[in-house]
Amino acid sequence: MTENNRNVLLLCPTRRAGEALAALGEKIGCNIIEEPRSRGGFLSNPTYGHELDILDLIESTIELNSKEKLDGVTCAVAFPGMNVASACIAQKLGLPGPSPLAILTCEHKYYSRLAQQQFVPEATAAFQLIHPDDHGAIDSIEFPKFVKPVKSILSSGAYAVRSQEELRRAICRDGLPVDFLKPFNDLISKYSNFEYNADYFLVEELLEGWQVSLEGFVFNGEVTIMGIVDSLMFPGTISFKRFQYPSCLSEAVQSRMRDIAVRYLCGIKYDNWAFNFEMMYNPVTERIHIIEINARLASQFWDMFEKVDGSNPYDAILKIALGERPEFKHGLGEFPVAGSCVLRTFEDRLVKSVPGALELERLVSTYPDAKVEILAQVGKHLSDQIQDAGSFRYGLVNIGADSYEHLESKFEECSAMLPFEFEHVRVLD
Repeated sequence: MTENNRNVLLLCPTRRAGEALAALGEKIGCNIIEEPRSRGGFLSNPTYGHELDILDLIESTIELNSKEKLDGVTCAVAFPGMNVASACIAQKLGLPGPSPLAILTCEHKYYSRLAQQQFVPEATAAFQLIHPDDHGAIDSIEFPKFVKPVKSILSSGAYAVRSQEELRRAICRDGLPVDFLKPFNDLISKYSNFEYNADYFLVEELLEGWQVSLEGFVFNGEVTIMGIVDSLMFPGTISFKRFQYPSCLSEAVQSRMRDIAVRYLCGIKYDNWAFNFEMMYNPVTERIHIIEINARLASQFWDMFEKVDGSNPYDAILKIALGERPEFKHGLGEFPVAGSCVLRTFEDRLVKSVPGALELERLVSTYPDAKVEILAQVGKHLSDQIQDAGSFRYGLVNIGADSYEHLESKFEECSAMLPFEFEHVRVLD
């Protein structure tokens, strides 16, 4: 065990990030300081933002940690504004990190689209900004269209719409609470000259094809693409069924995707941070479009890379925070294929029981590589947690496999070993 003589601040820790970074930190002699509250506190309650003054959090975090020498700052959470706050803290302390404006540009979907128009126009979908109170027709984009908030989480508030009435209903639905967006809006006011905050929606052309996520990081101006992950949906929905790595797409298509990502990142001067591009490849037109860009890693993917490549993406963000060049190797893992499979239902349910320690131990003894995350909470409705539009996650199963076919059958076997009990929820007219 290495003596811990360096300190890295982990802002807004989640259970996944906290555990992974603590284990990695122990190996390289680095102490992970979690700030500000208990793991998952922000994401477990979507109204939590009203309690948070993020500008005060930045200053108080700097003051609180000024007595202890910090060697780095990082963040790995989707809560609106936290990655920007991490960048601000690093900048104020003179530590390695990205520009707050570059993070804001990625995370505000409208300004990200404007930057895409400038640097990768061929990969930019047609789009238009709309305010929730504006119910006028958008004639520049034909139906069907796609509507989504300019800032969201877990695809909340995103819908495909096929008529003006469906569009009106989509932007009038209850989305993320305004207070949940307040930290992000406060950062926009302080660290950008953006005219529009996060209280708007984007209406876009509906993209069709093969969806993927492209994961990587930038260190001192050098872009590294760790890999491309396939995103498989439940038929006829925008709800993820599973993610699988490596991608089935041809190397020629993947090369084009990597080129698009590099040109965009260099264009906005994105540096010393991780990223996740969601892209769509249409095999009929052979066009590639950016769906959106996240200024973070997808935490659900980390052990897929470890299973296939033998490399941990969290190691990269920890090294970047310390100002060290990360190494990410490929093909050194135990499995040729890995997946993150989603346990999901399309109707709200009251959770009566979830798998206990005995069931989880039995599953892992059968499949030692399996990692299971129970999202449902006994006594609560699935809708009590932030969900995407039209479906409800209640668990995740990450596994390795010998092939894509084996991946699917292995997931079915694992899910059969996880007893959940739900009660139907009566929907009032």
